[in-house]
Amino acid sequence: MTRVAASVELSHPVDRVFRVATRIPDLPRWLPEVVEAQLLDPVLTTGSRVRLRMGDGAGGLVILGTAKAYRAPELLEITGKGGPVGFDVRVQLAAKGPDATRISLEVTVTTPPFLGFIGREAERRIGEALPASLARFRALLDAEPD
Repeated sequence: MTRVAASVELSHPVDRVFRVATRIPDLPRWLPEVVEAQLLDPVLTTGSRVRLRMGDGAGGLVILGTAKAYRAPELLEITGKGGPVGFDVRVQLAAKGPDATRISLEVTVTTPPFLGFIGREAERRIGEALPASLARFRALLDAEPD
């Protein structure tokens, strides 16, 4: 199992940050390696199903996942599997004032022992990509209409 995390403080209210962070179709605009994202149920809540298609760097995996936790406006955790590789993406928010929010993004990759090299490579790539992902998220959030 490999885990990579990053966080950033944003000058937006927590409700607004949560709204943008949990819009499943927009995940490819900011999450590393995600090129397509679909909510397979009518509403996002705990237990909702999602489908993520990863980019070439992640082998083009299709991940079928579930919202393991959904607590507005503080937490979305999606867990899923694509082939032998498991993923857990956790987006946690904390209000730091009326117009300030800290967003923390944690990605965990699990692989069978004989595929440990895949987990190590995923950790390296995701670790390199997370700061830029959070910068893209900030830009997406800044462009969001009130």
